[in-house]
Amino acid sequence: MTTRKLLAAIALIALPLGTACTAAPQATAPSPSASATTTSPEPVSDPTTETPAYADPSPSDFTMKFKIKRKHCFGSAGCNVDVEPDLSYKGILPIDPDKSYEITYQINGDESGPVIETISLTNGTSMEYYPSSLSTASSRTKITGKVTDVAETN
Repeated sequence: MTTRKLLAAIALIALPLGTACTAAPQATAPSPSASATTTSPEPVSDPTTETPAYADPSPSDFTMKFKIKRKHCFGSAGCNVDVEPDLSYKGILPIDPDKSYEITYQINGDESGPVIETISLTNGTSMEYYPSSLSTASSRTKITGKVTDVAETN
């Protein structure tokens, strides 16, 4: 028996019964998304059922910012501004990827008052929305917003 075969045989004998040999997991880069994404923590298993525990998301689990995509100002007459939502999930448990949600949010900064819009969230990370067009009183108007409602759609 060659030295290499002898060492392999000794290594197999030295393993405790019921121990499996597996390769170390490889780290993978996250895949890019089509529009915008939220980041969810990994599912937590319930030891009594062995099923992952998911969040029942609420408005306080999200933060909302806006990206200005276009801004056209008219001196003292204010500006026309197109914005897109930049939604972040900050919940402890992940969102169930098998459920879909409608996330309603309010945009502040339009000179005629708050604007209400909705994002469709599917697969726990895929968002579908339309940009919002606002008219601001001045070029210095700050555009802010917050999530006001989260409703499951399926």
